Amino acid sequence: SGIDLTRRQHQKQVFGLTVPLITKADGTKFGKTEGGAVWLAPEKTSPYKFYQFWINTADADVYRFLKFFTFMSLEDINALEEEDKNSGKAPRAQYVLAEEVTGMVHGAEGLAAAKRITQSLFSGALHDMTEADFAQLAQDGMPTIKLDRDADLQQALVNAELVPSRGQARTMIGSNAVTINGEKQSDAEYRFSDSD
Repeated sequence: SGIDLTRRQHQKQVFGLTVPLITKADGTKFGKTEGGAVWLAPEKTSPYKFYQFWINTADADVYRFLKFFTFMSLEDINALEEEDKNSGKAPRAQYVLAEEVTGMVHGAEGLAAAKRITQSLFSGALHDMTEADFAQLAQDGMPTIKLDRDADLQQALVNAELVPSRGQARTMIGSNAVTINGEKQSDAEYRFSDSD
């Protein structure tokens, strides 16, 4: 174990602290996702992905995790739980948990970026996102392609592997199924510009 190795290498008495394994309500280990482990280091798990991890906490786990992973008082957590039960709306607890933990780990700037990316992606208004925000999404595995200036939309859809052919791209565009920067694009001959 790590304690034995440290004791042998440094010839000093060392101590370790252990805690019980944290599990979710469904019995699975906490901290694992389908894509692997969630890391504190932003190079391994971006602040956006980290924030989303906490947002996706199950209702059955969220109040317990607020007690484990934040410095909120028990009174505040209990009040939030009561408010969520009585509001008749979607619970706020996941957002509170995500904000508290992301802010603690990634600071105010990391939290602001995670919230900005979340808002932009869900509203379709990407104009508020920064280059660093897009870099976080690329780090998280969001598919990206590089476009030449004046690239045509049909070929971009094929290159991004969203459709297998230009013909299907035309069909998709014609059926208003393509959005660029939050705006529907129905012109099959559309070409990208610097403003995109």
